[in-house]
Amino acid sequence: MKSVLFDLDNTLYSERTYVESGFKYISAYLSKKYDFIFDEVYSLVLDIFEKKGRGLVFNETLEKLDIYSETNLKTLIYLYRFHIPEIKFYDDSLESLQILKKDFKLGLITDGRVFVQKRKVEALNIENLFDTIIFTDILGSENWKPSKVPYEIALNLLNSNPEESVYIGDDPFKDFNAPKLLNMDSIQIKKEEVIDYWAKRGYKKVEPDYEINSLNEIYNLKGLNIFK
Repeated sequence: MKSVLFDLDNTLYSERTYVESGFKYISAYLSKKYDFIFDEVYSLVLDIFEKKGRGLVFNETLEKLDIYSETNLKTLIYLYRFHIPEIKFYDDSLESLQILKKDFKLGLITDGRVFVQKRKVEALNIENLFDTIIFTDILGSENWKPSKVPYEIALNLLNSNPEESVYIGDDPFKDFNAPKLLNMDSIQIKKEEVIDYWAKRGYKKVEPDYEINSLNEIYNLKGLNIFK
């Protein structure tokens, strides 16, 4: 039995689209509640995000709109995390998954707050494509990637050995450590620029065995055990 394991964010779809979807949702909320112009609020949120990143974007947005309060801040965080995201696959993802599913068992391993990641899975409508989906947050933050625990669980549920499996992800700071430890082949898909967020937290960069720019390149990889 053979299997292919996947990461989700920036591997099968662009996480940037999730962020923008959330920003649109909270911009619509603020515009309606305080009679602002939606385009102006959304432009403000995006500008803060581009200049300073995601961390304090809601704080600064509320301050610049002169409506900051702890309740408003927590409301925006709640709405952002629980909104139904408007996201879609990369152009090559869905077809490639459908083709791979004909020959292999498929697994998904995704980090992040479980309720957020479940919303993404539901929005993409991909539950039927995977034989198992591991939300690492259920296992506790200590078992998020780069821990090998979620990989071992996925392989166990797929009745597959590491040597007959492959993992596809995007971030060398947390995706490929476990495959290396487990003697599993790994592939980096280069769809988005990798931001060294995890490097700043002391994560070590681990190089993949292969690199591709599109999922449909996977069958052209020479020497990949799963395709011999």
